[in-house]
Amino acid sequence: MKTNEAIALGAAGSLAFLVSCVLVGHGLRDSSLYSDLHVYAMYGGKMANGQIPYRDFFDEYPPLAQPVFLLGRIAGAANYALAFKSLMALFGVGAIACAVVTLRALRVTLVRAAAAVAVIAFAPLLVGPIFLNAYDLWPAFLLSLALMLLVLDRPLLAFGVLGAAVAAKVYPVALLPVALLYIGPRLRRRAALSFAGVLVLAHLPFAILGPGGLRYSYSLQARRGLELNSIGSAFLLAAHKLGIGQPMLGNEPPGSLNVLGGTANAIAAVSSVLVVVAIAAAAVAFARSRRDPRALVVAAAASVAAFVAFDKVFSAQYVDWLVPLVPLAGLAAGAMTVVVLGLTRLVFSHRTGIQAGGDSVWLLLARDTFVVFVTVLLLWTVQVTNRQAR
Repeated sequence: MKTNEAIALGAAGSLAFLVSCVLVGHGLRDSSLYSDLHVYAMYGGKMANGQIPYRDFFDEYPPLAQPVFLLGRIAGAANYALAFKSLMALFGVGAIACAVVTLRALRVTLVRAAAAVAVIAFAPLLVGPIFLNAYDLWPAFLLSLALMLLVLDRPLLAFGVLGAAVAAKVYPVALLPVALLYIGPRLRRRAALSFAGVLVLAHLPFAILGPGGLRYSYSLQARRGLELNSIGSAFLLAAHKLGIGQPMLGNEPPGSLNVLGGTANAIAAVSSVLVVVAIAAAAVAFARSRRDPRALVVAAAASVAAFVAFDKVFSAQYVDWLVPLVPLAGLAAGAMTVVVLGLTRLVFSHRTGIQAGGDSVWLLLARDTFVVFVTVLLLWTVQVTNRQAR
């Protein structure tokens, strides 16, 4: 892909993405505080009035989520939703730019690059209203930037950005094992210090001003139960449809609808183990490569997909994490991403039926199982890429 082709592709992809953000329901034309936006607006308002997260009020999100919540107030309280979603749209454009630069560095064909960018550009329409109404595009953009910097051989800067991504939302830590393997032993210590330095720096002010609140925020997230949309929950709900068991649902802190009971708690624990095992599998598969950037991109996508697939919590907006990464792994991965996004829209629109135990449960099971298939495909693709690089 030539430079002029990359520029044209980035411009076209960005324009298509912005149009998608305008056309999607509860998108850039809508000023209502949809979904979690009312929580972000409340936190942003408290900070605008001089209150400090974790010390003066409970905040369930990591430290580098706070600047985004506060920036939503830039146009005033009345315009919070539009300002916030505009910011998310900019992060989406940034993710497209990172994708184009990464694909060009990998020397993929224009057709393959265009297919990957198309998936990202039309993701808002595929996912539906939830896409822009959560802050997940912020860490997704940071992770895309970190991966791009690794491919461009800027490891210390990449690890600093990765530390910022983890400080915004924990899941980008899934990339850390693969990233450390990619840079080789000489730079690992300095890269780890860059990662840890940014991570500590982001937490330090809050750790000083509100250590108890910050600690409680993280411990609460770690102790969350089996959320309704997770794959473990999907299997329990599907089993009930077949006459096996009677899952009980209940709201638990910090505000999710979970499956309750001893079986659900055991499955939640197993899910956490599976996340670690799957990320380790991606690292092991990647370790056999010869520091090939193509294998890095696929292994990075596999690591994040594994986190989404097996985690005990699967909020609808978590598919935003897949959008800037998985399509870069190839045409098949991009096509499967489209299916996951479309199924997520159906799951979200049928959430009431899922809660009631209706036939929509099968949509949830299909979506969650398909994310597992995506993870398996990516792990297999790492192996294939390794063989091609030798």
